[in-house]
Amino acid sequence: MTVPAATAPVRGVEIEAGQAAARPFDALGLVYEDTYARLPEQLAAIDWLLARLPASARVMDIGSGTGRPTAERIAAAGHRVTGYDVSQTMVDLARTQVPDACFELADVRTLPDAAGQWDAITAFFPLLQMPRTDLDATLARIADWLAPGGLFVFATVPFDAEDTPIEWMGHTIHATSYPAEVYPRLLRAAGLDVVHEQLSVFHPDFPGMGAEEHLFLYARKPGGPAVTPHALAGPYPLPAEHRGPHELSELGWLGMEARFERHDIAPVVEALAANTKVLDVGGGSGAVVREIAARLGAVTTVEPHAAREESMRALAVEGVQVLAGCAERLPVADASMDAAVAGWILHYADDPDAAVTEMARVVDPTRPGAKVILVQGAPDNQLIALWNRICAPLLDEAPDHQGRLLMRAAEVLAERGFDDIAFTRARVDVVFPEDGADARALAAATVLADFWHLGHTRHARLREALLPALREHFASGTDRFNDDAVLLVARPRTVSADASGASGASGR
Repeated sequence: MTVPAATAPVRGVEIEAGQAAARPFDALGLVYEDTYARLPEQLAAIDWLLARLPASARVMDIGSGTGRPTAERIAAAGHRVTGYDVSQTMVDLARTQVPDACFELADVRTLPDAAGQWDAITAFFPLLQMPRTDLDATLARIADWLAPGGLFVFATVPFDAEDTPIEWMGHTIHATSYPAEVYPRLLRAAGLDVVHEQLSVFHPDFPGMGAEEHLFLYARKPGGPAVTPHALAGPYPLPAEHRGPHELSELGWLGMEARFERHDIAPVVEALAANTKVLDVGGGSGAVVREIAARLGAVTTVEPHAAREESMRALAVEGVQVLAGCAERLPVADASMDAAVAGWILHYADDPDAAVTEMARVVDPTRPGAKVILVQGAPDNQLIALWNRICAPLLDEAPDHQGRLLMRAAEVLAERGFDDIAFTRARVDVVFPEDGADARALAAATVLADFWHLGHTRHARLREALLPALREHFASGTDRFNDDAVLLVARPRTVSADASGASGASGR
């Protein structure tokens, strides 16, 4: 978040300006990080970016400062980050603190032309110490550096002045900016689509400093593929075909449900905070719809299993309307909802494409906050890996690949106009608190075999086959398995500018 200065080619006066811009940051060092590294709006902007970046993306961080939080978080997600800063002190700190990223001493205006080479560029407050002509040119070059479909996250302090001396963190700097309404126009003139604008006020915890107004903008360069491979939809390469549906046992589910520690429901409910007409597909145990109804006052759920449908009707007093039906043929009118949710159901569907198409059909893409939310397993989900390693060979079945379901769903949704696709992780644990590793392994073998394949002719063999792997797992001292989830949230880009079958598919 340090402020670079300069233009290409470099002349003596510009070198001097760059040195002047660096001096406050050379002096401040980690004090700057302590003051500014936890801006909620900046952290939210990084989250927005991480949810949309393709796997192993090339990311430029302009004014990278100490490397925290921007480069650190993006590099930790597996992306290739290069940070540029005019302060040697900041570059040295960043190299020490974020060894997985690359940092260079450079003025953004002196960087060579690199048209279309970056999947994303971040610039948190780095353009405040350059003339407006250079500021305009830098924003235009940033747009050129982005690959088609590339993302730009920008923050600045908006005001109407140029080369104005101000006191900032104990130093006098010469600051330049524009009023807030000018920056979106500059980005659009450079060829970018602005998808989010936010003004906020920050109170730095530093002696003598008053409140600062901050402007945050998210933008996208037109073009590129509708859907890019995301790390949370891996591992790659994806299978060419869907393996077919898993079976679901009502009794097996009951034994599993009591073992969950779920942190995947809260982000779903939070994503729906502005919605008013929500459809849940596959009501399952009712855990999700209860929380949605408690937040919004009402929710409609479609449940394919007669026993569950009947038991869920008692939730009417909590605002839950239950409809009989299946994921591939939703008994809901076209464009009658502003959001649809399906948690952990696509791997039970006979035709996942049809299920996702139906969800897109019932959501009105013109309504504010319109979205489709899907929840499936993460690529490092331990239970899915266990099933693939032990159960799939024993049952002569193809391995499970949740990422393939998510990426295919993203493609289907994008084809139907829900083309702002975001992926995020949510923690889910399955806990076995029994006393001792062997007791935990025995309990897990029963619970998992029942959950996955109760009634299968090889159920008993499956339970025995699981025991060695379970004993090894619990021997480490853990009492749980990671059953982490990935949330896919798809919005129409034109609406999301606030950034804000007889399959029996039934979710958690």
